[in-house]
Amino acid sequence: MIVHFTLEIRHSLSKEEFRHRILLAWSSLRVQHVLLMSKVHEDAFGQRDFVIELPKSKKEILEETAKTVVFLEDYYNHVDADDFHRHSLNVARIVNPSECLSKLFILPLSKLPNGDQQLKIILVMGHQICDGLSAYNWFSHFLRILNQPTQDMEREIEFFKSPENISSRLPPAQEDLYPTVGGTLARARWFWAIMRVLRHVQKTMSPTFVNPLRRSARLLEAVSFPPTYSKVFDYTPSRKPPLNTYHHNFSLSRFSTNRLIQLAREANVSVGAACFTLIGLSMMSLEEHLHPTIPLSQRLSFAASFPLNPRTFFNYTTPGDSCMLAFSDGVIMPFLPSDLPVEKRFRLIAKQVNRQLRQYQKRSKENGGKGSLEAHSPGRLLANGYLYQIECVQGKLPEHRRSPNMNPQGGLPANTSQFGATCGVSALGSTAHFLRPGMFDLNELANDGKNFVADFRTVKMGVRARDNEFLVGNFMDAEGILGFGVSFDGNAISEENMELWEEKMKGLLEPGQSRL
Repeated sequence: MIVHFTLEIRHSLSKEEFRHRILLAWSSLRVQHVLLMSKVHEDAFGQRDFVIELPKSKKEILEETAKTVVFLEDYYNHVDADDFHRHSLNVARIVNPSECLSKLFILPLSKLPNGDQQLKIILVMGHQICDGLSAYNWFSHFLRILNQPTQDMEREIEFFKSPENISSRLPPAQEDLYPTVGGTLARARWFWAIMRVLRHVQKTMSPTFVNPLRRSARLLEAVSFPPTYSKVFDYTPSRKPPLNTYHHNFSLSRFSTNRLIQLAREANVSVGAACFTLIGLSMMSLEEHLHPTIPLSQRLSFAASFPLNPRTFFNYTTPGDSCMLAFSDGVIMPFLPSDLPVEKRFRLIAKQVNRQLRQYQKRSKENGGKGSLEAHSPGRLLANGYLYQIECVQGKLPEHRRSPNMNPQGGLPANTSQFGATCGVSALGSTAHFLRPGMFDLNELANDGKNFVADFRTVKMGVRARDNEFLVGNFMDAEGILGFGVSFDGNAISEENMELWEEKMKGLLEPGQSRL
């Protein structure tokens, strides 16, 4: 997972003082969100565990933190942040799991026209420790710490470094929070037996069309990047990723954003459902454009897979501090031709999407969902996800490391769909409560006698894609504008096709687009 974070700063610090402040702030964040300090240990039997070593002193904390921070100014006078971000997705693995699962890159400061400076930060983390909500929570906290006096940072490091504090801040494993099946042991066994049968006979996803952005033939290997940043990245050919990942960000115009919100209100659906709808309609339009000879009667549906935030399923209200994900059966949208007015298409699809999404917001009345076998109950959703996770882990392990006793389905293999989702979609909602410009007043430097102030400007977030993935994240910024970030498999989808889809998304609700 890679986060590209931009701040505007005003300060009167020397180079050494500035770096020390960054180091203190990052150290403080690490001892308060301890997975940022974690590494992976593998024993003689191949069993892997997360390990967090207890620091003995503040000095040791700063020394260990310094190993995870790279000031690029030591190697390059100027670094293009977007280019650096692009390379970070396409070089050998950046974090060494045996040392630490996070690494921070501080880019050289640049001067802004108003005299302030721009600070760009790129953070690379193992997805095992972080999801989107946690990343926003951590960076929001990092910005608050960065604006503290250095004495406060040092005091917090001293306080939070104790074994008791670190132990108390270890986030629980997701599975430890799952509700138990209520009643007797016999009832619990009955629940799991029925779960196996339900997974064996479940109805699979209806046929869906493949992402129209796909190449006719995928590239056989990843394109090698020039060793532009060879002093900090590993470009060894034998260690390059098996595929290229590219990440694109774009926003709708104010007009398109307002129009989407208006259409959502008229259809009585959520803005999240409206974003799913916009993505689906744009893909249908491109599918129709690229494959015009297919009769409407033979057009397949669009499907969006999406992750769920499972915290609400087990009443875990603590702000995100680890990776917690559950997965749904996806959202299906019937294919509608572009010769229909876009407003009618939008309302029809949005209502269906909203109805499907709301199924995952329902709560079973019986035992708060514990042991419920209703189709979209939290109990069944989590149980199904748990079994699916076991199957995935076993499937990815080398043959010699697979456990012969880890086949929860036994003689009843799960009935899985032969059709995949057209693309993946995740919705964060409004990010203004995490990060927004104006959180800190840059004028405080002069008014309050401070020597450093930083304020938020932008953030981009993405992941390294897997085979054929096209992952669309959507959010609303502090200005009320809808933004989208896409991470995708560059071996399967060209950047030119990605830009074609981006233009379709941006233009679908613009003036004069009642028909496409």
